Amino acid sequence: MDKGFLRKLIASVYIIFIIFIEALGFAYSNQENDKFQENFIDFSYGWTVDGVEVRFPYEAENQFTISNTLPQVYGDQFLVIKCYYDSAVIYVDDKEVYRSLDQKLFNISSNVGKKEIHLKMKEEYSGKKIDINLDLQESLYGSEIYESVISTRSGYGIYVLKNQWLQMVLSVVLLFYGLCEAIVAIYYIAKRSHILRKLTFEALLYAGIFSICSSIWLLCQTRLLYIIFGNGTGFAILEIIVFLMMPLAFLELVRAVNFRISFVDNVIDGIIAIFIASLFALCLIGLLDWGQIVIIAHLVDLVVLGLTSYYSYTSLKEAKRKSERRMIAIGNLTFLFVCLISVAMYINNIDSNYNIIIVTGLIVYISTQVGIIYKRIGLKVEEEAELVQVKELAYTDELTHLTNRRYFYEELQAFEDKELVRDTTVVYFDVNRLKYYNDNYGHDAGDELLLATAHCINGAFEDSSTAVISRIGGDEFIVMFVATEAEVKRRIEKFNKIASTWKGKYIDGFSASIGTASVRDYPNVSSEELCKLADDNMLENKSKFYAQSGHERRKN
Repeated sequence: MDKGFLRKLIASVYIIFIIFIEALGFAYSNQENDKFQENFIDFSYGWTVDGVEVRFPYEAENQFTISNTLPQVYGDQFLVIKCYYDSAVIYVDDKEVYRSLDQKLFNISSNVGKKEIHLKMKEEYSGKKIDINLDLQESLYGSEIYESVISTRSGYGIYVLKNQWLQMVLSVVLLFYGLCEAIVAIYYIAKRSHILRKLTFEALLYAGIFSICSSIWLLCQTRLLYIIFGNGTGFAILEIIVFLMMPLAFLELVRAVNFRISFVDNVIDGIIAIFIASLFALCLIGLLDWGQIVIIAHLVDLVVLGLTSYYSYTSLKEAKRKSERRMIAIGNLTFLFVCLISVAMYINNIDSNYNIIIVTGLIVYISTQVGIIYKRIGLKVEEEAELVQVKELAYTDELTHLTNRRYFYEELQAFEDKELVRDTTVVYFDVNRLKYYNDNYGHDAGDELLLATAHCINGAFEDSSTAVISRIGGDEFIVMFVATEAEVKRRIEKFNKIASTWKGKYIDGFSASIGTASVRDYPNVSSEELCKLADDNMLENKSKFYAQSGHERRKN
């Protein structure tokens, strides 16, 4: 048996054994969970309507009064009635102690955020009759009272956490991964790399936005934010907004993953985005209630799911990478099936745990899509690395490792697109006596002379932030940079000094003919004309060198 496999098997058995021992720790009979209830009372039993006992969930179309007798209560406790209501009045011992307020914005009423009634308890309420006059919201899916508890604020918060821990965990995970995905995507989109496909990182960005919206929606669904901070209306509207933004972000993700960028696709996307924005506007001016948007949002969800199915089908049909497209299609169909189940659960019971089902589908779908995205990113990074290597070979002189003629003239073309500054200068170098060293000492000596020239030019010019240094011919080198007349003179003197003291295997000091041209001396010239002027000045300097040295140019 393979030893590596045996080690993995033993490690797996060991981990399972440790987990089993830990699980047994929760199985002892002396657990005392009741000590940690913080005066929490499940108050969902004993309620009556017109003297008849009712059980939660309880639904009624007309206004009604529901009654009960309060147990022993304390001043740090609250009575929490969970229901979607329009108005509520509470009486304790026939005395009014609570009346709900109208929700208004710009003098426009709304019932948004009316999901829970919180009545602060007083110790003198203990054992007294409580009557709640309720008018439940009219909803296509029905409205009902589904739970009642008495607890402290902290106890109620813990109760919510314990009952909705899965939503909380999913919310944190989705928020973390959403932020990471968005940051990575924004970074690469900002780089505007022409190698990495833009749509790949757009898909990652929309996956991040979708995850963040899902996280906020789940967190608002738990109502924990309302318990901690209050302001139920604000968090209810936030929940509705992100619920409507989720299908839009989801559609953008699907489009980017499937490369749907045609004119028709853009029009459909624009129509959905404008429709969602118009819903928000209609709510602000009072023509539509925020609560009604939830019903419309489900229709938007169905439209987006239909588009997702269509995109998946056509993408799979036209696919070249069958395995990748098959993975996308499976993820889409699984998510579609899960969404249909969750919508059915919501319609059947407005307060059911449909969000758990839909988030399970989200995790499956997002995992599928993000897996594809990262696979594509990996391929693009490999392509970019290969292309960088190819470009480096294409733009680099093999002998001296300076940039070559192709690179220099591409840079020169960039200069043509903008006005040259006054101190733009070209320095042209031509190595003296290269032919002599090649003929008399061999090509190794000639190569050493060229390498020495490159080294000396770098030593004199490479610390200039504007310098472009290239070998553009057999014995020709060029530098283009921005410098004052004094700086140009200083750098040329530095080159001559380094060259004259160069010591090599074959070369013991050398020189080069140099020509310069600057915009300050030749105003209104183009960059190409500036190079030609520097070349002419170099040739003039080379003629002087051979005239003064007595060497025959054709042999040297």
